Amino acid sequence: MKTAIVGGSIAGLAAALTLRCVGHDVTIFERTAAGMRGHGGGVAVLRQMMRFLEQHGHATRKTLAVPVEWRRWLASDGSLIDEGREIVPFSSWDAVYRSLSEMLPPDAVRYGEPVTNVRNLQGSVEIEINAREMVTADLLVAADGAGSGLRAMLFPDYQSSYAGYLAWRGVVEEAQLPAHLVAELDNSITLVRERDALFMTFPIPALDGAIEPGERRFNWLWYRNETDAALSRYLTDREGHRHHASVSPGGLSAEATAYLHDCAREKLPPVLEQLMTHTQAPFIQAIFDALSPSFAVGRVALVGDAACTVRPHTASGTSKAADDAITLAQTLSGLNPADNVEAALATWATARRTELGPLIARGKQLAQSFGLGASTQ
Repeated sequence: MKTAIVGGSIAGLAAALTLRCVGHDVTIFERTAAGMRGHGGGVAVLRQMMRFLEQHGHATRKTLAVPVEWRRWLASDGSLIDEGREIVPFSSWDAVYRSLSEMLPPDAVRYGEPVTNVRNLQGSVEIEINAREMVTADLLVAADGAGSGLRAMLFPDYQSSYAGYLAWRGVVEEAQLPAHLVAELDNSITLVRERDALFMTFPIPALDGAIEPGERRFNWLWYRNETDAALSRYLTDREGHRHHASVSPGGLSAEATAYLHDCAREKLPPVLEQLMTHTQAPFIQAIFDALSPSFAVGRVALVGDAACTVRPHTASGTSKAADDAITLAQTLSGLNPADNVEAALATWATARRTELGPLIARGKQLAQSFGLGASTQ
């Protein structure tokens, strides 16, 4: 089948790989002009994503992730509250993205090509590219993220909901940090919990994938409850533009940066305040809940965050994207364009939405246990 995928991030790349494995002719349409290398921070790489990558003949745990062996909880003064053994492989969004990209042919992605309209036809999908080119495909996969434009086209009355907290984030080169700070944070996920906030940090691969000591990076996240009014302020970037859910590295306003540093001085242990002050370009991501009314309409399927978001505390975003891609390809394997693709997608959509219900609920439960979210304020 001729398949178009909207969105060249992790979910879109994973869908392209699995659909190519079952014989689809796949083209990805990505609105950014030059890809997304260098975006995002750290991610936990769970078994599903590791297995997915290894089955496609590329990265393994040893080359993709920095393993940590300890989970340590600190008090606000820096003293150790608790610690325990917990081996978790931490990678970076960019490392996973790069691994997936390298498995596809160079011409699989058309960059700078936003999809501006779609229309389900009898047995096909008509796709408008950049408001000027029309493309017809047997199948369209929407993988354009939590703020999915395709989801908005399909379900114009649906809106995602702000969860009541946001994540301040940053990535620091290990070589830029004092040796004593690296020694204190190495080989562990380090956490600080407040009444309405949760801070964590852990090592991740370098931008080029290096995982050797001295070449790695440290990723940190600080979840903090914030009102709708505060959210609007901090999502307004240094140029005065209001963003829907995130501001990229280097884009934070002076007000947002000052607020972040004031909070760090007041709330964080010295070692973590130092980590933050060494961060040259912190960024921000608001936590939204999105669950599409359906994961399929006609010959359009939704995957990744376009279908639904799971709270980051489940550490399952990349693995969910892999599972979406695998189950979709399994559903479509052996089908021809003339077959009843719509019925197959409808069955897949119902099953997949049901399967993800417990994971979505688990994420909300974890947030509540940490004191995060609208219901806890």
